[in-house]
Amino acid sequence: MIIFGLFGKTGCGKTEILQELKKHHPVIDIEEIARTRGSILGDLYHLSMRSQEEFDELINKEIEKAKQIGYAVVEYEGRKIGGERKLKIPELLADINNYTYKILIDCPYDCQIKRLVSIYKPKNDVEKKILINKFLILKDSFKKPEMIQNIEKIIELIKKDEYLEAAKLIEEKLYREHYLRNVKKIKPDLIVYNEDVKKSAKIIDEFIREKLKEHNII
Repeated sequence: MIIFGLFGKTGCGKTEILQELKKHHPVIDIEEIARTRGSILGDLYHLSMRSQEEFDELINKEIEKAKQIGYAVVEYEGRKIGGERKLKIPELLADINNYTYKILIDCPYDCQIKRLVSIYKPKNDVEKKILINKFLILKDSFKKPEMIQNIEKIIELIKKDEYLEAAKLIEEKLYREHYLRNVKKIKPDLIVYNEDVKKSAKIIDEFIREKLKEHNII
């Protein structure tokens, strides 16, 4: 099976692009199947994250469907997905070497930060308490004084409702290193600078169709 993988930093719009690609291609949406996001805040506000057993059953069904078609589009999530509790991803989708074509999604920094705010900004006081508590739990998982201080700064910004500044610090201190680590592992077959989701999806759609013709799948 040919796997087209979407790679890129958190907040660059991979999930939105994937939704567009679903209109024309078989997509294995790991986040949707897991009912969580693929970041350290993955289970934030989510109270219905699937069990490992449920996740395995559903994702394996999607993998079998894709195998029959001959290809799938997948947002690369690594070996596990979730926040405090994690789900193990099947080896076929966890191993970066199984991705036939690697598509790197990038975007303007301001767009990334605004998207992070839209994803994680609490809608009420209850969600705000959940968000702060999530960072308190996260703080306990770090041993380096620098990282603990960063988490404390983020918590203070959230308490003051300064979500834009909090998002910048989250991206710089928590997400960027993880993103760069994954990007260093790949040699992109296509790089898309995402300023418009529909335009980006169209570029990727054309790339997928071109490659499928080369493999005599369409």
